[in-house]
Amino acid sequence: MIPEFDVEIVHDYELVGLRTDLTAETVAAGFVEHHDYQCLGLPRWEEVTDCLAREARILERAARSGAPDGIEEVLTEVHERDDVEFAELMSAFNWNDVGVAGVSLALSAAKAATFYSCSSGLGKTHHAKYPTVGVLPDAQRAAMIADLAKRSDCGVDQQWGRWYLYARSVSALHDLGQAVLGCREAFDALPAPAWAEGLEEELERVSEY
Repeated sequence: MIPEFDVEIVHDYELVGLRTDLTAETVAAGFVEHHDYQCLGLPRWEEVTDCLAREARILERAARSGAPDGIEEVLTEVHERDDVEFAELMSAFNWNDVGVAGVSLALSAAKAATFYSCSSGLGKTHHAKYPTVGVLPDAQRAAMIADLAKRSDCGVDQQWGRWYLYARSVSALHDLGQAVLGCREAFDALPAPAWAEGLEEELERVSEY
């Protein structure tokens, strides 16, 4: 089974309160206290499609599992069977948790700055109390993301000018990732945020240190 968490889904945000001071340098280096999160850059939609498809297969297997945390069971099975296969799988997820990796990549491709993700879980290795993804969109993208979040049964919590998207299970966040992918043309039609210009160069510079 896929773990579910007892959290009330609300939509507490104000578009005019979003931070607007991001630059390519701050996005590449990390602009919040979640310093263990690696910037995903500006992935291609093809990468998002592949990531979400892989994630969907794992979630389908996990849902059929009788284990309390079917996702952990599936990943452990892959890891024990073949270290290389496991590494390749996790690389497709950018080493983010299954269930939040897809939506994180989709939001990044939509040119919204992601800064945190955690699938939560039944063990003590996760720090979030429930599945959560951190993102800072501009106002136009925020309006679209909020609408998709509501349709996907995901909550929106605005703190310090940034958003935390969350859900009772990773299945809802995966659905949100699929919804963002489905609106890729609409996201691409929006003006790119200022920080997107030069981001890839900044990421290359950061990787050299």
